[in-house]
Amino acid sequence: MTNVLDTQGVSKKFSGIMAVHDLSISVDAGESVGLIGPNGAGKTTFFNCVLGVLRVNAGVVRLAGDDVTEMPVHARARRGIGRTFQRIELFAESTVREHLLIAERTRRRDGGLWKDLIGRGRPRADEIAKCDEVLELLGLRDVADEPIEHLSLGQGRLVEVGRALMTDPKLLLLDEPTSGLDRQETADLAITLRAVQEHRQFAILLVEHDVEFVSSFTQRSYVLDFGQLIASGPTQDVLRDPQVRAAYLGVEEISS
Repeated sequence: MTNVLDTQGVSKKFSGIMAVHDLSISVDAGESVGLIGPNGAGKTTFFNCVLGVLRVNAGVVRLAGDDVTEMPVHARARRGIGRTFQRIELFAESTVREHLLIAERTRRRDGGLWKDLIGRGRPRADEIAKCDEVLELLGLRDVADEPIEHLSLGQGRLVEVGRALMTDPKLLLLDEPTSGLDRQETADLAITLRAVQEHRQFAILLVEHDVEFVSSFTQRSYVLDFGQLIASGPTQDVLRDPQVRAAYLGVEEISS
């Protein structure tokens, strides 16, 4: 099977400090993979290298077998990379549906985005149908025409996911999606993400500090510490690794 994401030897440094060093990971279609580690481990830097926000100092980034290392952000997005952010990035005074429509116009590059922003764009039937499908998948039909500021934080997270889904991603990068959510909202998010992923068959690469969420949601995980890979494999095995427990969980192995 061709990897949806395959990176080989990716390195990134800032002012001589190596933030990510020689990182090689892969994610297959339909798979959920964790990218975990303590604060400052290089996880977000790696995300930005995959997206093209940052130019790598060394290494190769491949998406569905194609080398995208030198491609700009928008070109990678149109080849199938979607992303959500740790801090919700949504537009005040815009509705849920408008967020999804803007994402679709951006993907299509048909000149309608500017009209949307000045209130003159009129959505086409196919755009409405696509929005309705995503709204239904995420359980957001009842709030489709509500302003973003009326939504709960959990619903706001789903709007970000929906905006990413409008770009038809092969790979969805989730940056701490449970940040700020309570236990019930986290559980609801996990259920919705699993259902949507099964329906759409995209891959997920997840950065997350909620160990319980990582453990229940991902099949495999990679662990970074000071920009270097210290463990990889099935998530349950990785989370039991003494080096991971010390670096990520702050738990030293107890000798018997």
